[in-house]
Amino acid sequence: PGKKRRKKEEYMKKLHMQERAVEEVKLAIKPFYQKREVTKEEYKDILRKAVQKICHSKSGEINPVKVANLVKAYVDKYRHMRRPSLF
Repeated sequence: PGKKRRKKEEYMKKLHMQERAVEEVKLAIKPFYQKREVTKEEYKDILRKAVQKICHSKSGEINPVKVANLVKAYVDKYRHMRRPSLF
């Protein structure tokens, strides 16, 4: 019974961290979406990728400044990919 409880606690801890990561990423990406700098599909992609990256980080902490920088980098990357090539 102890193992099961420990496993459930680990699962809940991961779930809680993931939810916090989602909230933080949403907060960081919202201004870009409101200014129409990213499409709905790009918003979803960036959210998915950023949350996965944050949750799998070795530090295990959610730093709002780092999250904002990560989101900004993803937004720049997607905007660059969308721009038609000049060649």
